[in-house]
Amino acid sequence: MSSLLPYIIAGITTGAVYGLAGSGLVITYKTSGIFNFAHGAIAAVAAYLFYWLWQVHGVPWPIAFALAVPVLGAVLGVVLELVGRHIVHRRVALQIVGTVGMILMVQALATLKFGPDPLRMDQYLPGGKSTFDLAGVNIGWDQLQVTCVAVLAAAALYTFFRRSRMGLAMRAVVDDDALVGLHGTNPNRVRRAAWIIGSTLASASGVLLAPMVGLESIALTYLVVSAIGAAAFGGFTSIPLTSVGGLVLGVVAALLQRWTIEVSWLSGLPISLPFIVLLVALMVTPKRKLGEARQTQQRIVVRTRAPGSVMAIMAVIVVGLLALAPRYAELELINYMHGLTLMIMLLSLGLLVRTSGQVSMCHAAFAGIGAFTFSQIVTQAGLGWAPAVLLGALVVVPVAALVALPAIRLRGLFLALATLAFGIAVERLVYPLDFAFGNDGVGRLMPRPSWAETDEAFYYLLLSITVATAVFMYLIDRGRLGRMLRGLSESPTAVQAMGLTTSSIKVLVFALSGFFAGLSGILYGTTVSYATYVDANYTSFHSLVLLVIFVIAPLGAPWYAIFGLPVAILPAYLHGEGLENWLNLLFGAFAVAVSLQGGAAPLPKRFSDLLARFAWSPQGRSVTLADLPSVPGAAPRPPGADGLDVRELRVHFGGLRAVDGVTISAPMGRVTGLIGPNGAGKTTMFNACSGLVRSTTGRVLLHGEDIGGLSAQRRARAGLGRTFQVTELCGSLTVRENVAMGREAAAAGWNPLSQMAVRVAPGERSVVAAATESALELCGIAALAEVPAGNLSTGERRLVEVARCLAGDFDVLMLDEPSAGLDHAESDRLRAVLERVVQERNCAILLVEHDMAFVMQVCDYLYVIDFGKPLFEGTPAEVAASAVVQAAYLGSSFAQHLPKADNCLVTGGTP
Repeated sequence: MSSLLPYIIAGITTGAVYGLAGSGLVITYKTSGIFNFAHGAIAAVAAYLFYWLWQVHGVPWPIAFALAVPVLGAVLGVVLELVGRHIVHRRVALQIVGTVGMILMVQALATLKFGPDPLRMDQYLPGGKSTFDLAGVNIGWDQLQVTCVAVLAAAALYTFFRRSRMGLAMRAVVDDDALVGLHGTNPNRVRRAAWIIGSTLASASGVLLAPMVGLESIALTYLVVSAIGAAAFGGFTSIPLTSVGGLVLGVVAALLQRWTIEVSWLSGLPISLPFIVLLVALMVTPKRKLGEARQTQQRIVVRTRAPGSVMAIMAVIVVGLLALAPRYAELELINYMHGLTLMIMLLSLGLLVRTSGQVSMCHAAFAGIGAFTFSQIVTQAGLGWAPAVLLGALVVVPVAALVALPAIRLRGLFLALATLAFGIAVERLVYPLDFAFGNDGVGRLMPRPSWAETDEAFYYLLLSITVATAVFMYLIDRGRLGRMLRGLSESPTAVQAMGLTTSSIKVLVFALSGFFAGLSGILYGTTVSYATYVDANYTSFHSLVLLVIFVIAPLGAPWYAIFGLPVAILPAYLHGEGLENWLNLLFGAFAVAVSLQGGAAPLPKRFSDLLARFAWSPQGRSVTLADLPSVPGAAPRPPGADGLDVRELRVHFGGLRAVDGVTISAPMGRVTGLIGPNGAGKTTMFNACSGLVRSTTGRVLLHGEDIGGLSAQRRARAGLGRTFQVTELCGSLTVRENVAMGREAAAAGWNPLSQMAVRVAPGERSVVAAATESALELCGIAALAEVPAGNLSTGERRLVEVARCLAGDFDVLMLDEPSAGLDHAESDRLRAVLERVVQERNCAILLVEHDMAFVMQVCDYLYVIDFGKPLFEGTPAEVAASAVVQAAYLGSSFAQHLPKADNCLVTGGTP
């Protein structure tokens, strides 16, 4: 035990600092709703400032500490609060990129000022170099002081957070800042205080840790991941558990360092532990505890897409110019080759980030895995160059699919954390192993093919592969998979409710993206002939650079990849010390700017109007309902047959009974209405019926079959379609593509081959097209077919959602407030559409609506609920005449305009 005590004590010291940094991260996240990836960068700035004041200029350490911790923490806290105020409503990806941009800026500035080599900081604490004896072990006074400072600071923060009025406001402001304001507290002032506290704790962590680990910008910046690992122990909410988590991480990592001394292949395990713990914690923590802070996020910005003819001309021009590169860039050709491999990497990242809306911070790890696998195959197995490239990239596919497992249960922020942890763990744990790059610094031989060994021949080979990759990505983007991925990005609830299995498509897109990332890593390695673990292009930090480069790229798919060329080519023409760092500084600043403005700037209107002149759009025509062909749909069932039956359904959220014992029957061939006051539980019941919310008790039957155990997508494929109270459309897709989604999502289903449209049933495309055109005409929106859904008014969005539902192969339709936002003429048309659909398809419709005139005209039977409980059921006339319904919902004057009921059925009241 005595031999372990030094390691335990060292682990307690570093773990206490991890817990301190994690506590600061928790408090800023819980009050602002923004997860600050630059938290470690704050620690690096403070440590470098302290070093510069104390060790370079001889400022007394207490003064240097005061300037580097509380003063700098306050200044950075105010700045970050101002930045956070502007990006809090941005999409999560932009929030991440904005904070990652700060990391790049700090790393670049630190390297430019102090150089790339690690610096040693002397111990500054009083008596810090002295030791005392404890159980036969020498313990440094600096270790004791650092531990005490960290533990006391965490305890004081917890007391402040739980006992003070400001602490209570900090816990409340992220959930409802308006309510906090009503109680006389300025929410911005509360957030500013939280940012100052968080930044001060991060600064203290950096200054306390620097004498123990040295000054190195990337290492200190990655302190944030260790802090996140500690925060994961506390579920990203609890400060005491975060502090305990930091101590556990520190102690276990120190003990692993002791136990792995004689096991060389595990030498990277201690330093990788925080990242492994973070990855495991994200996988096992219940999803309800990983709910991201609730903030209203901006709508998708609809960008101009150039007509196909314009893109074809531009592609020919770009490829032609690149084909001439060996003539005008003889000495710089190696940089052009690097640029082509970077284009492939950006295409890979674009498929995942821009098309599917997921965030990856581990693509450099995919590149590294592909590179050393290729080297093993071609140098030791003796396989040919082309098969080795293919196999090397294919090996990355199952790895990327494994990384996709967190994507099945995580989105946005926590998925980004999981991929970052994976990338760092691979770099530190796998790269040094003998079968990978090894730790001798020599790396892996990456030979070129014998038939393309010269720079010029290999350049044209790379150009051919890059063009083929770009064409493939363009076809993916314009095909079924691209539409499904954009649906997954912009409206995952809708595509799931239309029948798409989102888990399988997430694995598919990660696998495809990983394949091309591995291909990029292989081709880059063969460009420079060797691949080593110290090459910046295979490091986890490069994944951050790639993400920033990609997000600030101003063009759409696949044109954003061109932005990779100048990144690789500029160093060949702009000579100067630290050019790479200046570029990273520039990229970081642009990333922050793009995050603040809500994304890369769209094309100027004059230019987009010019492009529109070359586009051809089919003109919609005005038709009457009688002109339309029969609506293609599911095979008709006899009138009165079982449709949707809900029996004693209950949905509880903790102590709240949102739905409490509701029974409803919506048979085929009938429009059944569900009405009640706001908050009565109508939409919750819809969500429970469609599988988006788990019911507590009760049964949901579709055509007599219990579907309570089926997922939302399986219920949709069984014939249950729906619209939403808040419209769920894919803003970047056209109206036609959105409507087609109603039929196409179910056709894509769970099978990756169907999702890629590789395996399509005979006549499927014509059926999808016919159903789409019929639904467009039926709802009177054919003239809007080529308009991006993001440009529609509220009423138009409602009609598109109804059309999407009608285009699907559904025979039971649940429509949630479909007439909301429609004018009188549109409401009349919608009523006629629903009547015709019921007549021709003999389908069942369950309708939630607040427009009582619309309800009384279109519904055959009504159910009324209030506070989640059944209140009344009967015909429209009976409902209108019921005193119970009038008292709870309609008002006493409503029945004056309707005939009196002869009979009625009341539940829980009297008519």
